Amino acid sequence: MKAHIEFYFDFVCPLCFLATKPLREVIKEQKAEIEWKPFELCPEPAQQMEQIEDFLERPWNQSIAPLAQQLHVEINMPDMPPVPRTHLAHEGFHFAKKHGQEIAYVDAVFKAYWEEEKDISQIEVLAEIADSLHLDQEIFTRILKDRTFEQVHKDSLVHAYEDAHVTKVPTLKIRSRVFQGFASKETLEKALFHERSAKDREK
Repeated sequence: MKAHIEFYFDFVCPLCFLATKPLREVIKEQKAEIEWKPFELCPEPAQQMEQIEDFLERPWNQSIAPLAQQLHVEINMPDMPPVPRTHLAHEGFHFAKKHGQEIAYVDAVFKAYWEEEKDISQIEVLAEIADSLHLDQEIFTRILKDRTFEQVHKDSLVHAYEDAHVTKVPTLKIRSRVFQGFASKETLEKALFHERSAKDREK
């Protein structure tokens, strides 16, 4: 049975974007599975943040840039204040998930924002991403305009806030172990090792 990892994320969180690299490496090597869990750092009706650094505990050049360099990941500070709302991007995620494309969709939205500096609050931008994944662009556009997955997304947020008690992202859960903030590959490997050991003791 594969180890199960829950990953709570928001597309406008730089640490979430960077955290996907060690996470994917571990999933591939350890044959674990990931469950993507949407979260919003600034849900409506809260006032939008003007800069990404408003979310960070330390300035970008002291935290994000060095970590990205260490991981060999390209990342740019998007120059588009205020920080985009992400509810539509997450609603698009639920559509992609329904069609088995959630991993590719998450990758593409992260890339669009953090590498290409595109405004992922815009339906046109998200629809282009859907089209690149061979999802029906017309249907995708319509479900975002009609807010077809609005309640699904709201339910996922209620789960994150109230059931899982997630207060910040990235948050990873591996069985009873919870990691807030960036988790290195070594940290994840140790957690998976302990999970397998615990399961073996239960047999």
